[in-house]
Amino acid sequence: YGTGGNGTGPYELVEFDVGKRAVLVARKSGYWGVGPHIERIEFVDLGDDAAAQVAALASKQVDMIYQGSITSLPAVEKMSNILVNKVDTGYTAVARVHPIKPFDNRLVRQALRYATDTEAVLKAAYRGLGKPGEHHHVCPVHPEYANIGFLKRDVAKAKALLKEAGYESGIDTEIACRPQPDWELLAVQTMVEQWKEAGIRVKINVMPSTQYWEVWTKVPFGFTTWAHRPLGTMVLSLAYRSGAAWNESNWSNKEFDALITEAEGYLDVEKRRAVMAKIEKLMLDEGPVVVPVWRAVFNFSDKKIKNYKIHPSIYFDLHDSWLEA
Repeated sequence: YGTGGNGTGPYELVEFDVGKRAVLVARKSGYWGVGPHIERIEFVDLGDDAAAQVAALASKQVDMIYQGSITSLPAVEKMSNILVNKVDTGYTAVARVHPIKPFDNRLVRQALRYATDTEAVLKAAYRGLGKPGEHHHVCPVHPEYANIGFLKRDVAKAKALLKEAGYESGIDTEIACRPQPDWELLAVQTMVEQWKEAGIRVKINVMPSTQYWEVWTKVPFGFTTWAHRPLGTMVLSLAYRSGAAWNESNWSNKEFDALITEAEGYLDVEKRRAVMAKIEKLMLDEGPVVVPVWRAVFNFSDKKIKNYKIHPSIYFDLHDSWLEA
């Protein structure tokens, strides 16, 4: 893929300088859809510094920021000419464990979930944008989501589960995470304080993102971002099926494998939902993860851009948008 590549979309790539910018222009022929109404779109790489992105928006160097940052949101909300575009998604990050002591015991994994207040994590780490997480990794926006009831925080139950598992004095462990995006570290810090009340004492190992991605499947306890997928079966298959390439928790459960294979075989969403209810219950009882939030993704755009809607996967779809003079 590059300049001059084949395509039938509304725009064609005419310039691409890695780490600097990309330029697209409206396709003159070979496109048969609606629009495009904007003649030229230029993507500028502003780096990871949220302050630099806000400055570029404020100075009108750019008309849109691809994805907003929680730390920059308050400043942008004060800009009268800027819209904050939001949509609920299945984007999240999971605190997942390997099946080694003490997390080889399902009661300890359950205790970790009962010790977590996902509503509080959402407010503290993501300003309440989105929905509280559910520890089966199936989101309400997924068509086959089954509402099996919300698992609320219960510290007394978490302590009782630890005691039953043979850890009456609690446990000590370490979680690896990244400093960026900023909400992830905030979420980990919030959960660590919550877990402490149940006797789950966790040190935080903040690793540079490049280093974390080298070991994300190897650390015994880690906090890993997961992107939105349109179907719940898609992420479950990628993340939790035995032997799957992205099964970072090394979890293996024959019942889960059979159920996810069955769910994938149904086109009918209600049949899929019936199986998904079983999967969700199994994940709450046996699963290897804490899912603290369902993120609403958001970005920033100048009000002169009309008819733009943010996509749950943050795809840019501007073919039917236009600029108001």
